[in-house]
Amino acid sequence: MKTLYRTRINPEMRVVSAICMLLLSGLIYFYQRVFLPDYFFIDEKTITDLIRYTDLDISLQDSFTSTAMVYALIGPEWSQILLLLATAAVIVYVCKKSYRLIDLLFAFLLMLSFALFNLKLSKEVIVIMLNLIACAVCATQLSNRKKITIITVFYLLYAWKFRVYYVVIAALMLAFHVIAGSRGKLRLWLVAGMLLLCCAIPGDFWDQLQQARDVANANREGLSDSKTMFTNLLAPNGVLTVVPNALFAAVRFYFAPLFSLRVQELFLSSTLWFLTLVLFKRRNYGHPLFLLLAANFVVQTFFEPDLGSFFRHLSAYAFCVFGIGYIVPDDDGEQQELTTAGLNRLDEEI
Repeated sequence: MKTLYRTRINPEMRVVSAICMLLLSGLIYFYQRVFLPDYFFIDEKTITDLIRYTDLDISLQDSFTSTAMVYALIGPEWSQILLLLATAAVIVYVCKKSYRLIDLLFAFLLMLSFALFNLKLSKEVIVIMLNLIACAVCATQLSNRKKITIITVFYLLYAWKFRVYYVVIAALMLAFHVIAGSRGKLRLWLVAGMLLLCCAIPGDFWDQLQQARDVANANREGLSDSKTMFTNLLAPNGVLTVVPNALFAAVRFYFAPLFSLRVQELFLSSTLWFLTLVLFKRRNYGHPLFLLLAANFVVQTFFEPDLGSFFRHLSAYAFCVFGIGYIVPDDDGEQQELTTAGLNRLDEEI
């Protein structure tokens, strides 16, 4: 493990890796319909049908309709260009930020699932652009407070036009930021106050979050994509069942091969474990992108109906981990974020 962390990746290797990933993504883009099952293209078909056969201005406004309106506005050619540019941007970003061998290995693993899920018209393409903006914001010299504020604003704008549950993600990011920025007894009081606030929220809100999983799976029994679907451990009953059901979902995601032992479960579950390792190896728990990853994951455990849906959504934000700098102790024992220059100096010392 120390070798994975200490081994430095030179710029030339990062460039070669990016080229390899881009070529692999190109092959997947052109031949994905040959080897991927039909359920990988359900969202694309839904969006395409909305554009072709529906008056989007008067149809029921939901995430599919809003996404279809974006693709209809820019046209089919530019829609394809957009998803290709989004994929290329993520690949370049993760390779540029892969300073350690552990990062580069995870980049290859993540980008494979990323390309399989996202090289087609879907709602996730816009989410990818949203999170690329978040990464760009975090690359500036602004304070963490300003960064998290800007990211929250973009998430709320996305929630307004596309998926309303992104309000919950934005709220969690802010809550995590406040907790991460506090110390001692103040942190305990803040956590206690937030838990009381959660209890004060009407039970219908929590029920709707949890019931989405059961509703989605109600008519999917026996379908080819239903191997890893699951219902809630407990029948939704307000805030009391949120934590048990969320923890059960996390167990299903992390230990998917125990419930359905296939190649895809092994691959996706190992990707999640690798992400967790890479994330916590940075020890940068107050970084805005760490909070973004944590908030997204927590909300996913509330309602994701199966491993495939979980990973499709996860792939749209997991690459943000590469924007989180490593934290190491300085000469005085204090914690500091390791910049690119700092990485170079550390390598010389090692």
